[in-house]
Amino acid sequence: MDLEAPIDSWYVWLAVSTISAAVAGIALGLPAGPPPDANRAANTIEQTAGRSYDASATYNHDATEIKFDGRTLAMRNEHGTSRASLSYGHVVPVMGHERLENLSAGRPFEAEYAAELDDTETNALEVFLEDVEDAYADNSGEWRTADDQLRVRTVSTTPVPTIRASVEAISAGVTTHDVTFAYEANTDTKLTFDVQSEEQDAYIEKTVEATPSRETAPAGQYDFQKNSWLEFPIRVEVTAESTTLCKETIRADRGSEMVRICESGGETIDITDEIVETHGYVNRNRDSESFYVTLVTV
Repeated sequence: MDLEAPIDSWYVWLAVSTISAAVAGIALGLPAGPPPDANRAANTIEQTAGRSYDASATYNHDATEIKFDGRTLAMRNEHGTSRASLSYGHVVPVMGHERLENLSAGRPFEAEYAAELDDTETNALEVFLEDVEDAYADNSGEWRTADDQLRVRTVSTTPVPTIRASVEAISAGVTTHDVTFAYEANTDTKLTFDVQSEEQDAYIEKTVEATPSRETAPAGQYDFQKNSWLEFPIRVEVTAESTTLCKETIRADRGSEMVRICESGGETIDITDEIVETHGYVNRNRDSESFYVTLVTV
């Protein structure tokens, strides 16, 4: 009995082994997983990006790097690259800009920019938009390292009427002859300052046509009613188009200190249509006269 295999069997075995090795090589060369899903990331962004009020969303992803370039979003990992278009428009990637990253994570604007809001010499929204412009320039068109979550938030500015008003009352003894009003607005509006002396029948009524700017206005001799001076304490009321915005009582002379009356809304800013058109990431809500920006961090 011949126990030796036919010589042809060795050729068959060698051929099968060669094919198996080739198939194994092809299998080893194939990616072990899919590239990131840029379309789902873009859909997450557009859940909030088209809204004109504060809104946010998150998306857990497996990209190691992400790039925003105008309306294009690209994501890549070891398995490949995918791209998607943003139909909404430009968003602002804020990676590496701590204050804007904090906003994208949900921190209120009033908390993140509290120092600027408290400083009467600083316009907080101007600082915010400068930060936004820097972040956009730094991150657009560049691959940026990503963690496992994309966070997007639309941040809306303070709506109109937003008024910031202060009063400076210089005394002569227990009375005041010099009163100066400081005010800001982010729209054209009529402001009226009513200053009433609590201890005497005398008051000031000062009306100004406020524009999107920061202005001061001294009380003239014709603004004093029934007397040419006021006695502390004095009550101050600020109205805009007949709507009372705020009230405050000033009980004593504070020297050259401007006493804040209206804090509502914080700092204001004049953003014209030209600025909106120049910066594709700034949008305007004409119904509320507010402006909004969509921030994204990865």
